[in-house]
Amino acid sequence: MNFLKKLFSKKVDILPDPTQYSEGDIFYTTVNGKYYIYKMLVIEAAHDVYHVMSFAPLDHTPTISDINNLKVVAFHLPFNTKAFRGATILTSLKIKSEELIGYHEYLRQTHSPEQYLPIADSYYQAALKLTDDKKHEEAIDSYSKAIDLCPQFFEAIDNRAFCKMDLGLWVEAIKDFELSLSTKPNSLLAEFSIGECCFKMGDFQKARQHFQKAHEIDPNHDATIKFLKELTRNRRI
Repeated sequence: MNFLKKLFSKKVDILPDPTQYSEGDIFYTTVNGKYYIYKMLVIEAAHDVYHVMSFAPLDHTPTISDINNLKVVAFHLPFNTKAFRGATILTSLKIKSEELIGYHEYLRQTHSPEQYLPIADSYYQAALKLTDDKKHEEAIDSYSKAIDLCPQFFEAIDNRAFCKMDLGLWVEAIKDFELSLSTKPNSLLAEFSIGECCFKMGDFQKARQHFQKAHEIDPNHDATIKFLKELTRNRRI
């Protein structure tokens, strides 16, 4: 009896998990011959939580060549950090804005704006740095993360549009400035910038319409006056 008590009361040391995860890791576990694949989105170490994206299981050992064909079954699942002890890391890839839609919805549903708005701002600050470094495509993705988490973030929308202008993506930039106007009507910056995009595309009639709207918002805006004079002087419309 004393032997059994001693045996079952003995403290069992839990070995540390040898798997060291980083955000962006793609890894898999095996259950009953099926391979369950996940992508690490956010590591919330303070609460022992992994936020992952889940893919449809495979019948064979996953390889890097399988990654582009994986089907997403859940854009966000929270797990205790013990859930993936000893899983196999396949590779690590950058987390794209569209992969965070589930996590962002989770934040909006479970956190107050005071808690998740700093996260949106961190995306925005990272995007500003990328913009300064002329990494426009990466900046667009980072601005998109901020916008997805906080759809009213018109500064991020405007800056994403400017990155698209820098890449010559005039139509896509116009769509962003129109989105900006839906969150902040009568924006001089957005109206003028749509006019500039139209001007670059050679749609001078539409450019004049937006420059005139910008002029109504601020009759003293020098750049608007300059473009209106340019259109009139060269009789482009």
